[in-house]
Amino acid sequence: RASKARRWASLKEAAEYISVHPKTLTRRFSDGSLIRYRVGRRVMVDLDELDELVVASAGGLKTMAG
Repeated sequence: RASKARRWASLKEAAEYISVHPKTLTRRFSDGSLIRYRVGRRVMVDLDELDELVVASAGGLKTMAG
């Protein structure tokens, strides 16, 4: 069974990907709705998990930034 390769992005890249400020993603890490992965000193985000979070947010990006 082949597993799908993860799509990784830095915090800044992930924020740009969904058009929010990086601080918004930091808040999502703090509230537990998004997982932060560390690779050395870098914070990385799984873009598939981020996509799921955006879709699950009732108001989409507006809810993410709120």
